[in-house]
Amino acid sequence: MSFLAMLHKEEMERIWIYTIGTFAVGIIGGLFPLWGRWSSRQLHLFVAFGAGVFLGAVFLHILPEVTQYETTHLINALVLVGFMAILLLEKVLLNSHEECHDQACSHEHVVLSWTTLIGLCVHGLSEGVSLGLALESPKLASLLFIAIIAHTSAASFSLVTIFRLAGFSLTRAASLLLVFSLSTPVGALLSSQFLHFLPEHVANIPAALAAGTFVYVATCDLLPEAFHDSRNRVKSFIALVIGIGVMMLVPK
Repeated sequence: MSFLAMLHKEEMERIWIYTIGTFAVGIIGGLFPLWGRWSSRQLHLFVAFGAGVFLGAVFLHILPEVTQYETTHLINALVLVGFMAILLLEKVLLNSHEECHDQACSHEHVVLSWTTLIGLCVHGLSEGVSLGLALESPKLASLLFIAIIAHTSAASFSLVTIFRLAGFSLTRAASLLLVFSLSTPVGALLSSQFLHFLPEHVANIPAALAAGTFVYVATCDLLPEAFHDSRNRVKSFIALVIGIGVMMLVPK
């Protein structure tokens, strides 16, 4: 077996380990809110924690990483494009004009569920692409894998929490959790097939776009949801800080 063939085999073995790992973490992270019995206040604390994880991932890991290899102007533009794309999707394309006067109505939670799912799937795909393209550097790939599983678990937890708040059935929530959990493995497997044909550091482009989607989901969807109950705002802020703190502990 030639050296190149052996190298390719090692890369494929690593990518399968990474994809199975990210898929498993995504499923496990969503099982806790899916099967547990949580009050509305507790669910909102989990949403705040998830927002902290997303913001920490963007500002402590994704942006510092991609700005090492691309100009700040380009990265900022891509982040803005990602932010605006989800804004367009949520407020223009998916916005419903029906008004909800019943306090028990969960329409806003339903819209939030779908936009959060789409945003996280886009981010999951881009993370998978980044992971697949990082295979040529085992150390970088390992660090990226650790960062991915750290906030994939929190992302799936927060996502299913929102499904619960929207009143989704157990079957529906589990099916959508499966879709999200597959996004990173699919991106990794697809990008790994083109690893040797793409320019160096090309993974920075989808990573920057995904950072924009993360900022939108955290600031425009999750944080307003977490802080709308005035009786729970101090605890929500603490949960937010803890989420950011968790990402500070993730190796860079």
